[in-house]
Amino acid sequence: MIFDVLTIFPGLFASFLAESLLAKALAKGLLTVNLIDLRDFTSDPHRTVDDRPYGGGPGMVMKPEPLALALESRLKASQEPARVIYLTPAGHTLTQKKLRQLATLPKIALVCGRYEGMDQRFLDLMVDEELSIGDYVLNGGEVPAMVVIEAVARLLPGFLGQGESLIEESHSHGLLEHPHYTRPPVFRGLAVPQILLSGHHAQVAAYRLGESMAKTRRVRPDLLARPELEAETVAVLGRPGAPLADHKAPQKELRALMKTVEFNGSTYPVDDEGFLLDAELWDPNWVEMIRVNEDIDEITDDHQELMRLLRAHHQERGLPPRVRDMTMVTGFKLKFIYELFPSGPGKGACKMAGLPKPEGCA
Repeated sequence: MIFDVLTIFPGLFASFLAESLLAKALAKGLLTVNLIDLRDFTSDPHRTVDDRPYGGGPGMVMKPEPLALALESRLKASQEPARVIYLTPAGHTLTQKKLRQLATLPKIALVCGRYEGMDQRFLDLMVDEELSIGDYVLNGGEVPAMVVIEAVARLLPGFLGQGESLIEESHSHGLLEHPHYTRPPVFRGLAVPQILLSGHHAQVAAYRLGESMAKTRRVRPDLLARPELEAETVAVLGRPGAPLADHKAPQKELRALMKTVEFNGSTYPVDDEGFLLDAELWDPNWVEMIRVNEDIDEITDDHQELMRLLRAHHQERGLPPRVRDMTMVTGFKLKFIYELFPSGPGKGACKMAGLPKPEGCA
């Protein structure tokens, strides 16, 4: 992978390219970054790259000649075709899907604008596409160029030490990433969710996917509205040879994580046993569906109170109570819970409360 960066501030890239994994990738030859100073392609003593805009207005506009000469010099210097990208807030928003496309190219030329922008004729004649890293304005295109370089480079084979790291991160399958935990098991009174310590890989994967969906719904609900979301998720989770980190379950179990059920016009993502993956989707329709499946004649005040207690426990600890803890959480006797939910606290009560399957539930 070759990056040609056209800029009037090449010095800004010095420390960026000299640190961390990017520096190692450059040393190993996984990628090459050529910095091209646009001022080297000017013809006046002051090395002028900008001028006043036709039609008037504030600020200056980058001249087309230095830009064209600089780009042509790089295109002639290499036999590899280059994708020419102009970094601008007026471009299409950069996404992980776009980054995966860029990572397949042999060469990318990144044009860093400054001032009020650049002459439109250069864009019309020589730029293939315009990209934005977000709906805000920076002083120039150098920081966006760094974003593109790092985000594309980390997708190249050999850049990251563990291939699984690319699979289970934010946006890799259309969702935001689930929370992470490490030692110690308890930090300032907060414990690691027990399900992550269970060793049950399929349940861990289902829990993580549910947490990803819940976080996406809270932070970026727009991502869930995309029709291709489920296909992207299944494609990643079910890709042969690409298991989730810490997950060795068969691929059929992974695909099962994205099952959906429909009831009264509502669609719910569930795991392979029918437990709701996103607790925030819990609603009266879901309760009614489980009531029907459980052959419960009516939802009583006791049902409502038990669901309230289970959801409060889940919200506080991030997990449904274990079966042996169920009576302590609800204050109900286990025999009475079985009378309310014939299939038991795990199979019935937690399922009706829209919670994952608790530990110890057969």
